[in-house]
Amino acid sequence: MGEVYKARDPRLNRFVALKLLPAASVNDAERRERFEREAQAVAALNHPGIVTIHSVEEADGQFFLTMELVDGRSLADALPPAGLPLDRLMKIAIPVADAIAAAHQKGITHRDLKPANIMLGEGEHDGRVKVLDFGLAKLTDAPGAAMGGATFLTALPTTPITGEGRILGTVAYMSPEQAEGKPIDARSDLFSLGVILYEMATGRRPFTGDTNVSVISSIVKDTPKSVTELNPSLPRDLGRIIRRALSKDLERRYQTAKDLRNDLEELKASLDSGEPQTAPMASGSLPAGAVAAAPRHGGLTIGIVWAAIWT
Repeated sequence: MGEVYKARDPRLNRFVALKLLPAASVNDAERRERFEREAQAVAALNHPGIVTIHSVEEADGQFFLTMELVDGRSLADALPPAGLPLDRLMKIAIPVADAIAAAHQKGITHRDLKPANIMLGEGEHDGRVKVLDFGLAKLTDAPGAAMGGATFLTALPTTPITGEGRILGTVAYMSPEQAEGKPIDARSDLFSLGVILYEMATGRRPFTGDTNVSVISSIVKDTPKSVTELNPSLPRDLGRIIRRALSKDLERRYQTAKDLRNDLEELKASLDSGEPQTAPMASGSLPAGAVAAAPRHGGLTIGIVWAAIWT
């Protein structure tokens, strides 16, 4: 969607991010309009978890946005092969869900949620989580989004710049309806967030394939293993939250980002209180720390030595 540079603003003596529309796209009316749409979408939002846009500029035929510079790295770069520690996962997941809830309340569907579009602050900004890249955002013309009894209307233009049946976004993080080119709403973002949660919890994506077509087929047809099956130490409720977010049935999926955020917050509160959270053991399995010896020669066996530690 663009090239991003770190730049210094000499007037205000600060560093900013410049997002340039690629030169090859300057004469592409749709790309140019989508670029402006991103600026309008982000400018309509005022949330600590969403990158701030300062201005839209044009100089010598070059279009660019001036944006808040986030010192840190993307979630994509920070994800270890086995997934994140649970406390780190929660510290990222809740702010992201809250940021998406804020966007949805303004009638804005992101449509390209993925780890590469989530920045994690480092250094003096350690702990900050920022959602960025609203270049594919869909602006709805719904009557308004309710928030605490009040209704908010987006003042942004709602004329579609892409037709239904076209697939936009990053394949691995698409919802089933998005992957099939069907009409989408805010619930599509919640599926994408479910994919991100799954990857944060396990280090792997729930839907895979050798080609984009096979990945799309997996998204539409396959039911991934539960995260608690891949990692039995994870809380049962986290598995339930991710499973609901990844529901292919729109009516069974989370209906709002606020509901997803609230469930994550309740889980964090439960974890902080020290309540037991691990998934129940399957029949015949051993608790964490238990050791079972294999049969010896001659049929002699050694009994199980229990070394479970209960907290």
